[in-house]
Amino acid sequence: MSIEINKEYLKDAQYKKSDYLEARIAIHKFTTSKETFQEWIWNQIKIEGSVKILEVGCGTGAFWKLHLSKLPAGSVVLMTDFSSGMTEKAKSNVSGDNVQFEVADVENLTYEDSSFDLVMAHHVLYHASDKDKALKELKRVCKIDGRLTITTNSERHMLKVYETGRKLDPNFPTDRIIDTFTEEIADTELSRYFDNIDKHVCEEYLHVTDIDIMLDYVRSGVEPRNIKVSDGFYDRYREIVTGEMKDRGYYEIMKRSPLYI
Repeated sequence: MSIEINKEYLKDAQYKKSDYLEARIAIHKFTTSKETFQEWIWNQIKIEGSVKILEVGCGTGAFWKLHLSKLPAGSVVLMTDFSSGMTEKAKSNVSGDNVQFEVADVENLTYEDSSFDLVMAHHVLYHASDKDKALKELKRVCKIDGRLTITTNSERHMLKVYETGRKLDPNFPTDRIIDTFTEEIADTELSRYFDNIDKHVCEEYLHVTDIDIMLDYVRSGVEPRNIKVSDGFYDRYREIVTGEMKDRGYYEIMKRSPLYI
C-alpha cells in the first residue's frame, strides 16, 4: 500500500499535527494570481441561498476561515477530517454558530443519504485507499439536486520541486501525495460516477522569494516518512534555489489544480 493512503501513517505522521500541512500551504502565498486558490474556488462555486454543507478533509479550516461570513443566512457547515489534529486546528481558525466539527472518514461517512446541499472534498481523494468507495460515499450523502465539489492537482503541479530533489538525492521521494488521484486520473474516473460535470482549471506560477518557506515545503514531503536524505542535501537544495532567486529575483514553480463540480 502506498504510504500516502496508509491511514495509520496519515493519522500518526503526516497529519498528526498541522505543521507539515501548514508548510505546504505557506508556499502558495507567493502566487502571481490576483486571487488565492481558496478565493478562486469560492468564486466558481457561486453559493446562492441557504445551504447545508459537508466538508470532507477540512484540514486547518483555511477555506471557511475566509468564507464562512459570506454564506447566505441560514446556512450551516459541518467540517470534518480524518485526523483529530486537523479538526482541532480548524476549530482554532474557524468559529461561529453555524459551524460544527467532527472526525470522519471519506470511505465510511456516517451521514444519512441525501443529507447535504453541497459536499466538498478538496485535495482529499488521493488519500482514500478505496477510491470507488469514497466517491460512492460522497455521492450518497449529497442531495439529488445538490452539488459535489472535488479538487486535486495535475501531474505537472509543483513538479519542479520534486525533479530538483531527485537530481540531488536518489532517496528523495519519487512518489507524491497526489499521484493516486491526479487531474489526469480524475478526468477519466469521475465520469463513471457523475453525468453532469463542470471542470474549471486554476493554472498559475509561484514566484517564491523566501528560501526558508521553500525548504520547509520540501521537508514536509520527506520528514513525515522518516526518509534519510544525504548529508548536505538541504544545503545543496538551498544553493540551487537561491541561485535562481539571485538571477531572476524569485524561484518559479508552476502549479495546476482543477475543480470539478
